[in-house]
Amino acid sequence: MRGMARLKLSPRFVLTFAWFYGWSSVKRGPGWVLSYMTWPLALLFMIYMLSRGRLIDYAILGGVISTVTSNALSALGDTAFMKLEIKLQDLLVAADVSPIEYLVGVGLGNLLYSFPGLAVFLALLIVFRVLTTPLEWAVLLIALLFLAVGGAGLAFLGGSRLRHVRNSWGLASFLSIFLTMIPPIYYPYTALPRPALYALMLSPATPAAVFLQQLMAGDPPSFALLGIFIVENVAYAMLGLWLGRWED
Repeated sequence: MRGMARLKLSPRFVLTFAWFYGWSSVKRGPGWVLSYMTWPLALLFMIYMLSRGRLIDYAILGGVISTVTSNALSALGDTAFMKLEIKLQDLLVAADVSPIEYLVGVGLGNLLYSFPGLAVFLALLIVFRVLTTPLEWAVLLIALLFLAVGGAGLAFLGGSRLRHVRNSWGLASFLSIFLTMIPPIYYPYTALPRPALYALMLSPATPAAVFLQQLMAGDPPSFALLGIFIVENVAYAMLGLWLGRWED
């Protein structure tokens, strides 16, 4: 019965917590939203200037993926803060909230938190006609949803095991750079040798970026790669549930 309680999922709680964690944070701290938008937009400008516009499509697509992934990973600091400083996690445990409800709520809340930045990049996708078919848009939306939950799993895994909230900001920044800057998210995956590309598949965003780049370029897409992406992000979410510290 204890194991079943850990796996229960209340849509009402998930939506309520996502609203509390995501939208209320946007209203209370719009400066943070702007700061998370600034980095992808700065990279977009830099890539545009250095490539003389040749890589603008990759930079815009990368900005969409990076905005969601970086915000999801930044929840590492939030989960550590809610656990160690304001003791919200203890309150949720006492209220019989399951860790999966918490994790999905954090993931969806980060989608809401990412919305202002996403709106900018989605508008750029339309203006520059980076994605043009319903299939491409459907894949993008599915990818963003899985990235939000998979990234939240990694964030909860790290944040719930830290002993001091001070350490969370550095770890979150490191993971964000390692998982969103080095992989081929802002640049063509064909620029990498195969061994390096395979190694970077550890990033939850890499297979999604490669698959979307294949669609964007009109190349035959690898649906096996899409399957790897889904399984990988589900695995990261499950790792957060299994190895994250929910009850002390």
